[in-house]
Amino acid sequence: MGGLDSDTGEIKLSAVLGITDVRPAQQLLSLLDDIQGSSIKQRTEGIKDLKTLFDPNSPAKNVSVLGDKAYHKIYEVLFQAVISEKANLLSARKTTVATTTARLTACADAVRIVVKAGASKIKLKTIEAIVDHITQTLPTADDEYCQPLAQHYLKALSILFEHTPNAERLKNSAWYEVIDFCVQGIDQYLNGHHRAPSSSARSFPGTHLSGSTAKSGTPNGHSQIRSSSMSRQNVEDLLQTVCLLVSPSSAPIAERFHEVMEIAVRFLQTQGNSVSQVHQLAFSIVNAVLSYTCTNQISFSQSVAQDIVPVILRFWQGKTIAKDEMLNSVRDEMLMFIFAVHPHLERSLMDEESHETLTILEDLSDAIKADYTRRSDRDQLQLDDLEMVDLGAVTRSTSPFSLHVFRLKPHNVRAERNWGNLQAIGILERLVSLGHQKSSLAGKSEDQDNDQHPRKRQRIVQSSDRIFFSLKSENEKSRVSILQALPFILHDYQLSAAVLEEFLDELRSCAADKRGNVASWALLAIARHVLPKICC
Repeated sequence: MGGLDSDTGEIKLSAVLGITDVRPAQQLLSLLDDIQGSSIKQRTEGIKDLKTLFDPNSPAKNVSVLGDKAYHKIYEVLFQAVISEKANLLSARKTTVATTTARLTACADAVRIVVKAGASKIKLKTIEAIVDHITQTLPTADDEYCQPLAQHYLKALSILFEHTPNAERLKNSAWYEVIDFCVQGIDQYLNGHHRAPSSSARSFPGTHLSGSTAKSGTPNGHSQIRSSSMSRQNVEDLLQTVCLLVSPSSAPIAERFHEVMEIAVRFLQTQGNSVSQVHQLAFSIVNAVLSYTCTNQISFSQSVAQDIVPVILRFWQGKTIAKDEMLNSVRDEMLMFIFAVHPHLERSLMDEESHETLTILEDLSDAIKADYTRRSDRDQLQLDDLEMVDLGAVTRSTSPFSLHVFRLKPHNVRAERNWGNLQAIGILERLVSLGHQKSSLAGKSEDQDNDQHPRKRQRIVQSSDRIFFSLKSENEKSRVSILQALPFILHDYQLSAAVLEEFLDELRSCAADKRGNVASWALLAIARHVLPKICC
């Protein structure tokens, strides 16, 4: 381009790019002209230079002056280049397919790089232009993803919404468009790479996924994508995008909770025993949707709870490393799920004729306890992590990390995770107790109905038996673990006078243990029962 030193030239640059600084504006317009050039060499060099300009690893470039107007223009030119190269690829001869594919991939990479650079600076109109381009350009006429575009375009879509305001201000119609696009892609990946969930998996009440797209209400329904064009990384990017879109409190989840939850649950059900970053994304999606459904869709949430608990059990039984941060993050999501759905699990226990849910909850509680017991002392809750509650205080602590007589000291992530594990054990053991109480009542009713024809019945194992068994263990780690869990188990656990007396006798025995760790936790468990009564 020629020089633009005149006032007219500066006004033109400002109008096109919204930049008052002439030099970077001239450089950028020159690159965009090259990308739109008539020769392949010119276009190739233009894309290469644009990527270099925005490459964060290259020497600092003066791109900080660019705003929404400039980025919108760049995207406009890049999108047209992609459409042109995609058309060239479709008509390319065998001898030119490789080079045309390379050019199209380079264009897609440029889109990803510039989306990342501009994500925090663009306005709603530009965001929607990116969404429309990706969702309409990536699918091909034969129901595949265009392979040269897939990796960079799906990554660009997730990058766009990593800037939270971009997801928060998205119009509902555009939000639905992206959600439907992502759900459809994940659905086809699962259909091609995994068998359908086992017959034990429940169908959620409401619309099934296969009919969701037809009812999407979006102006451009997306064709089904063949699984052969989907990679594991593609699915991770799609899940990342869904997670970013359902996380804001303003997200219109009410219109898509069935489809989003079903695809996340299906994904988790088809995975093996090992966990990775993609599992954290799936669980985060489940928890985000639950924040809406737990109080607005009771039956739906109850069904989700029954489907996900076996998944958590399978993952928790896998080999673990206590200091694996990624694994701990996935488990954080699992624990949050348990905290959210335990009222629905309680309802399932009361409604269910069989003992399926009770058995799974027992197994999950045992798995979490066994994992916690295997940890080294430093990877368990420590007495130094706690402080005693002032029972005479006028105002009581509102911290979620607080029980009747002690609470967690603040700002200790490691201790919070240990507290979460123990709290989950407490919740599960309370549910198991309710399940056993129901079984016991059913057994008594059965005996009354059969008084005239008595028969020998097996003794029903009570939940308290499970705790006594652990308390009597000679293994110090087993004893300490159950003593730590006991205040959490008994927090909302009503014991009969006879059982309470038996518990206190066993705790007094533990308090006399010569091993200081056992004695200290036993005294803390005793305090849970004695101090509140003294202060009443």
